[in-house]
Amino acid sequence: MKQRDKATLRLRVWIEQENEIYIGIGSTLLLQHIEKLGSLRKAAEELGMSYRRAWGKLKNAEERIGRPLVEKTKGKGQRFNLSPFGKELMEKFLQFYVDVEDYATKRASEVLEMDTVKSGEFYRDDTE
Repeated sequence: MKQRDKATLRLRVWIEQENEIYIGIGSTLLLQHIEKLGSLRKAAEELGMSYRRAWGKLKNAEERIGRPLVEKTKGKGQRFNLSPFGKELMEKFLQFYVDVEDYATKRASEVLEMDTVKSGEFYRDDTE
């Protein structure tokens, strides 16, 4: 096998329930940005999606999960906070994702005999 400097591991991970996505990195990333910015509109902009698409993604996730993931902040217009459940789910999925990515990066390096690094594209800086 030809050796190059580094290879970047990219993963798309999600959990399904009854053949439907329960939670995935896309929904989790949206929740992360809502938490950081306090705004669905700003989260959508930062992720390069329309407000309508972000709203639909959020509402679909809440429907699938059966619980609210965000709450409107009273008295502040269209400000959002994560619900306690939404915050817990986001944090648990991010930790799960980082664990899977760590293992997969190490295993790819061993099996493929190449320097493999994680892309780090989907999670917060403070989870490293």
